[in-house]
This record gives sequence, C-alpha cells and structure tokens, in this order.
Amino acid sequence: MPHKPTMKCPILALRVSLFVLITCFVSSSAFAQSAQLGTIEGRVINTRNGEYLEKARLTIEGMQLETFTDSSGQYRFSGLPAGPVKVRVFFTGLDVQSESVLVAAGATVQRDFDLAAVQKTSVKDKDTGIVKLSEFTVGASKEMDGAAIAINEQRFASNMVNVVSADEFGHVAEGNVGEFLKFIPGISMDYGGGDARTISLGGAPSNNVPVTIGGFSLSSAASSGTSRTVELEQVSINNIARIEVYHSPTPESPGSALAGGVNMVPRGAFERSKPVLNWSTYWMFRDAEKSLKKTPGPTRDETYKIHPGFDFSWVVPVNKRFGFTLSGGHSSQYTMQDFFSNTWRGAGQATSAPTIVGGVITNPGALPDTTPDKPYLTNYTVRDGTKLTNRDSLGATMDFKVARNDMISFSFQYAYFDAEFNNRTLNFGISRVLPGHFDTRTTNGDFGQGTISVNSGARQKTGTTYMPTLVWRHNGPIWKADVGGSFSHSSNHYRDVDKGYFQAANTQRTNVTIAFSEITYMRPGKIAVTDALTGLAVNPYLLTSYAMNSASSDMMESADVQRGVRGNLGRDFRIRNIPLAVKVGTEVRQSIRDIRGTSDPYTFVGKDKVRTTTPSAAGSDDGAGLVLDEIFSQRFAPWGFPQVQYPSNYDYWELYSAHPDYFTRDLNTEYRNAVTRSKYAAEIISAAYIRGDLSFFGGRLKLVGGVRAEQTNVKAEGFLSDPTGNYRR
Repeated sequence: MPHKPTMKCPILALRVSLFVLITCFVSSSAFAQSAQLGTIEGRVINTRNGEYLEKARLTIEGMQLETFTDSSGQYRFSGLPAGPVKVRVFFTGLDVQSESVLVAAGATVQRDFDLAAVQKTSVKDKDTGIVKLSEFTVGASKEMDGAAIAINEQRFASNMVNVVSADEFGHVAEGNVGEFLKFIPGISMDYGGGDARTISLGGAPSNNVPVTIGGFSLSSAASSGTSRTVELEQVSINNIARIEVYHSPTPESPGSALAGGVNMVPRGAFERSKPVLNWSTYWMFRDAEKSLKKTPGPTRDETYKIHPGFDFSWVVPVNKRFGFTLSGGHSSQYTMQDFFSNTWRGAGQATSAPTIVGGVITNPGALPDTTPDKPYLTNYTVRDGTKLTNRDSLGATMDFKVARNDMISFSFQYAYFDAEFNNRTLNFGISRVLPGHFDTRTTNGDFGQGTISVNSGARQKTGTTYMPTLVWRHNGPIWKADVGGSFSHSSNHYRDVDKGYFQAANTQRTNVTIAFSEITYMRPGKIAVTDALTGLAVNPYLLTSYAMNSASSDMMESADVQRGVRGNLGRDFRIRNIPLAVKVGTEVRQSIRDIRGTSDPYTFVGKDKVRTTTPSAAGSDDGAGLVLDEIFSQRFAPWGFPQVQYPSNYDYWELYSAHPDYFTRDLNTEYRNAVTRSKYAAEIISAAYIRGDLSFFGGRLKLVGGVRAEQTNVKAEGFLSDPTGNYRR
C-alpha cells in the first residue's frame, strides 16, 4: 500500500550584502538629549488633500542635520542647542517651507508644517517691462499626489526601489493587483485563465519573488500546487495604499529574494488629517459581449454579461490617539477565453521518418518529412471559452497611539475569489498523410486516418485569503523599534461533480478522412470530413455525428498558512560628524501547505456495455445527441466557425447519476491518483541580521551593508513509489 514518507531538510544560508547608492539626501539622525539640549517635533501635512506626508525631508540649516517624517507625518529633531534654528521642509511636488523655531533647553517644541502645491509665479521681461504670467495647468490632483508620493519615496530610499501609490493608477478592473503591478519597471506578469496571476521580477521566476503585506509574508494556495509562488487572484488593490518593489535586497530581505520582492502597504488611519470617504459604483463588461439580455455561457443557463460593482475606502482619524480605516469592494466580470491551435509538421512539430529495408522504402511513415519552409497542417483546435469571475474584498486597520512615541497598529485583509468557467473545444486531427498529399495551403489526410472530437471542460475555482497583523512601533528620540506578528491563511478549491457536472465531457469520432484547404495562419478556410466506411460527408458541427466517449472529475482542496513574528531595533549615531544608522533584527516564519485531490475517469460503454468511438446505426445507445447542450450550442464559435453543438457537462453527470452502469470506473487508478495528489509540507525559517548605513559628502554617497543569517527546516510528506518493493496481489 502506498504511504507517505517524511522528509526533513535543514538549510542554513549566510548572506553578506554591501552596495553603494548615490543619493541627494541622507537618512535620519538624532542626538541623545541632555538637560542643555532641546527637541523639535511635529507633523507635516499636504494642505491640498489633508494627507499627512511620509518621508518629507526636514533639515536644520547650518547644522547638517536632517530627518524624515514617518507614515503618520511625524518628525523629531533631538539634541538641538538652545536658541533659534531654521527648519526647512521639502516634499516632491509641494512648496519648500522654511521657518525659524526657538529651541528651549530641556524642553520639546511642537511645530507643525503645512505644505501647499507648488505655485508658479509671474515673470517680468527685463527689456519691455511687461509682466508675463507663467503657464497655468489644471491637473487631476489625485494622480499628481500619487506621482509625488512615489517620486518622493524613491528619492529617499536607501536601496533601488519603485514605489507607486494606488491612487496614481486610478480604477483597476476587478480590483486585481496584478493589473496594477504590470506597469512597474522590472516586473513581468504571468497570466493564467485570463488573470494576471504571478510575478516575475528582474528575470527571477515567481518562486523567488517574495510578496508581503506590511512586511509580513502573504499566504497563497498557488492553485493547489507545491511551489512557493504567490498568486494574486485573492489580493485586492482597493485595500492597499501603495506598493513597494525593491530590486536590490538588503539584510532585512528574505533569502528567497533573488532579484528583490514586492511589499504592499495597507491604508493607515493617520495618513489623513480629517475623515475621507471615497467610493465608486460601476458596470463592467467586455467589448465583445455587450448584450443587456441573458445569453449562453458560461454555466448551464443563460447569464448576464454586464455586471455591477462597487468599491470604497474610508479613512477616519478619530482623534490624535486613535483612528481606523475601512475599505472593500465587489466585482463581477464575464470574460471570453477564445483560443485556436495549429499543429504544423516540419515547423515546431516532428514528422515520422520512413522505414528503409535494403535501400527500399517499406513504410513511408505516417507523417512524411518536409523542410521548415514547407510545413503542413495536421491538427487544428478551436475553443469557445467563457468565464465568470466574482471578487469580494474587505480591509480594516486600527491605529492606537498608546504613548507619545509608541503606536500599536492592527490590520486585517480579506479577499474571496470565485471563477466558474466552461471551455468548449472542437478538434480535428490527421494521424497519417501520404507523400505528395500536402503543401502549405492544403493537407489531405489518408483514408480513415482522422479523428474529430467535441469536448467541454467545466470547473469552479474558489478560494479565500485572510490576514490579520499586529505591530507595535516605537519612534523615540534615541531608539527606534518595532515588534509584530501575522497570520495569513489561503485556500483553493477546484470543484465539479459536487456542483452537478463533470469536469470533462468528451465525445469522439474516429475512422474519418479529413482534408484541410485554403489554410492561413489562423485556420483552414475549408474543412472536409467523410466517413471511411460509407464515404458519406460527416458534419463535424452536429453532436449526432459523435459518440459519447468519456468523462472525468478533477477536484482539489488545498490550504496555505503563513505565520510570522519579527522584531528590530535601531539607533542613529554621529561619528566625527558622519551619520551612522545601525539596525539589528530577527524573525521567525512558518509555512504550511496541505493538498488533497482526486482525479476520477469515467468511460462510457452505454446500455449494451460495448464502447465505441463511431456512432452506429439508428437505435444505438452511443450517440452523443443524448447529452446535447441546447443553450450553449446556440452560440456561434469564434474565428469564423458556424454554430457548433457541444456536449453538456451537466447532462453527462445526470446520465451517470441515473445510469451508473453505463460507465466503467477503475477504482485502483482513482485510489492511486488520490494518494499521489496528497501532499504536505511545513517549513520554519529563522533569521537574524545586522545592518549599517553610512553617509558621506553631505549625503551624496551612501553605503548600506550588513549580514543576514537564515536557516530553513523542512518537513514534508508525500506519495512513495518504490519499484523494488514487494506487492501483495
């Protein structure tokens, strides 16, 4: 009996990183306070939209001191000598502001800054004395604010990073974060089923692109696969404030980040000075399906192809100590998945060499050789694919300022994904062609050496992802620290028979002669099919021309869990007036993947218990017309094909439910398939790091380096296949 072996694998990795980044500015620095020194602190706000600014740069003129605001717009200068100082505030896209502040010894001065949009002034011509107003441009402030935030983040980042505000892009269809990410330099999105699903970064595959939310690992059931790939189907852009894509790993980065990673930052309660509610409603449809009435596809009954949707975000700073955010959305989108496939022999697909005995060709080969410039077509497939996707999302955060320098943040992200699809395909296949019976525009199959089939493949894919996180942050005059933990759970479900239909419903007809003519890159202009026994023409678009062949069920259940805790501590120093920032940290992550599944084939033999691939005389129980999908068959197939009659996955299942004796099953194969699909893997990754940042030449040269030690312990179970073992029959 097959069983599950256990595998344990510890892996230790040590990474030393050092890179040089030329910048125009330097990182924050602070002095330890004393009784003779004072402090200035406050917040920086964008007066145009009431948003507190992160990474606004503040400097003390004449002292070579600077600092940056945090995510809530807060800043602090410590260790300042008593007396007047001039504070300068800069943020990309806003007016620079400079003001004098009187520092009191042993005290803290509160000073807030209100930055306004850059205003162009008038210009006076020296020769004529005429005052000429500068160009005045009216722009959408939402996009401009988003662009300014992104530019400002990248300007002051200590590594190579792209930062994009979610507000900059505007509305994203379905709320799919992948449709947002594909516009960021260095990122390539990999699509599956019409969805932007996985990320390739800098040439590194998706397995080596960590995706985090708020710095914590995001779980992904990965379509019930075993890879570390993070799929984005169950992540909504509506709950995200901005996305950070880093291209140069630092000691904080996980060892799997070969070319960098992606971090999504949730919305924060203190990013606004007053409550802000944004919402939108819409109707969504594809240009190819604009009917207001119900039409066939993708399910058994006719459905609407135009669907309403909505999204909202609500940022509420209740007071200076507490605030919350709430965001969510719903979308439904109908998508076509039309597809065609050509099999060209001699150009991408192999031919079969002739058999030569004694210099004489005894067998010309089923598929004669040809040169790449003269290929010939032997197989053609056209698919009429339909899919309906529903997405729901909900995000919430709560921020508590428990003390002057301490804040606790709680975040919760939830997303639900539901896709129901059915892909109907029509296939023509020629298995043998005689020499001289083909060219690039025509293929005449040998007598009776062709097969045609009409199949329907239906499935429902659903899943949920939820992720709570809790973080405590300390931003003191001397030490900066944060400690946090997260739990992320993702599930994926492939369903069919429990929803009332087979995953695959197949019909077939063999022993036919197929001829392709007027062939183009897209399709054969004409397709002729005749029966090899009678010589009569066969209509490949009628289901009565086919025999019921087989059906199958293919269901999967999987779950992925990511748990993690982390903590770090940092402090700024000045060594001979050279700023030095030191940061140490540690983290522990646990990842668990559990997969179960079945793959059950059903072979149709009918009432007479005899399987056939050619419908016989009237009264035969093999004719596929018994399972005709009357509704979907009303559609016209894509690429210029006429109406095609397809089998119904629902009727096929109902036929089996009523007459299970019409089908044969291989219970041994079903058992082995189920055991083979059963997999479990758990790993614990522990890491510690130290990082240092040095700035020279007034911040024009920055050195960032450090050491990271990371260990991975893996425990896995799966199907054991031992060919040398003894089997009892």
